[in-house]
Amino acid sequence: LEDKAAYERWQRSHRPFHWLVEFYGIMRQGGFDVIIGNPPYLEFNEVEYDCRNFKCNRTKAIHALMIERGFNLIGASSCMSMIVPIALTSTQRMAVVQQMFEQDDMSVWFSHFSWRPGKLFENVNRALTVFVTGPAECARSYSTGYLKWTQYDREELFKRIHLTPVPRSVSPFWIPKFSADTETSMLRKMLGVSNAAASFIHRRTDHKIFYRTTGGLYWKIFTNFPPAFSVDGQERRSRTASAFSTRKEHQVKPLIVALSSDIFWWWYTVTSNLRDLNPAVIQTFPIPQSIFADAEIKDLADLYLDSLIANSSILVRNQSSTSKTETQSFKISESKPIIDQIDRVLAKHYGFTDEELDFIINYDIKYRMGLGGRKE
Repeated sequence: LEDKAAYERWQRSHRPFHWLVEFYGIMRQGGFDVIIGNPPYLEFNEVEYDCRNFKCNRTKAIHALMIERGFNLIGASSCMSMIVPIALTSTQRMAVVQQMFEQDDMSVWFSHFSWRPGKLFENVNRALTVFVTGPAECARSYSTGYLKWTQYDREELFKRIHLTPVPRSVSPFWIPKFSADTETSMLRKMLGVSNAAASFIHRRTDHKIFYRTTGGLYWKIFTNFPPAFSVDGQERRSRTASAFSTRKEHQVKPLIVALSSDIFWWWYTVTSNLRDLNPAVIQTFPIPQSIFADAEIKDLADLYLDSLIANSSILVRNQSSTSKTETQSFKISESKPIIDQIDRVLAKHYGFTDEELDFIINYDIKYRMGLGGRKE
């Protein structure tokens, strides 16, 4: 009796569950036909239990484990769909999960949704990916671009979904977000460049490039000077400020030009989680060696940096009753004509066609230039 009582207490406290025991008939026949889920977007340190014997343990993300469990529970001719953070397709720690989607007998469809200006779910302030897997004789991966919308055109959102075939295993940690078929050839040309930005970055030199890891919703800011920032009149370093050094001084401005281009914005959108500007996104960006000898690139760098400064202002914020911050703010949209010139020159180095260049110059332009408001 004592053993039985102890066992019942253990059952109440631990609530044991085993899929094979609970769904023996289904599992004996190969697994579930369909799995649909909206798993919790939690980290390991946010739950009160241990997760063991999962390949995805290294991700430290509960939703990754639920995806792995889903693959273990479906049959050979089954389908699975879940709504998960967009980091699934664009961060290094999710590489182990991404590999699970590239099985030889399975196709997968990814749809990617922004959270600004409109949200997929009202209380979820993060970008999301909806994936669907299914059996296929010719296994392929398909993806949408990074979909944005306003509250006024939400009803048209799903009509805008365009799934484009994307290459598999192009990178150890991202699945491309394509909105048009032409992006396939663009990516192939980019990945064919022999050098990435990391080739020109050095740990310790005085030749620095400054940037912000967050902020700049539709633009990324790179400069050869630290943007002004002060707290209560005292010069400080912003928590969002970062920098890296180039190997040689003459590499600074051409790299700023390349990283400030619409081509980099496209690369950032296609490969990243669009939340933070992580070093890996910069370091893996393909950089043709030939740009460093291009005189036009050097002239455009000076023109662009002068334009940045001319269109900057000091943004004052009162953080509390005792703290006032002053930050140099840049209106980069005013420099878009110069950025377009930069793209025209860079396109030659990447081997882009006129069609691909036109795609790049107009990529995401509706929202980047503030044209994404209410339709009349």
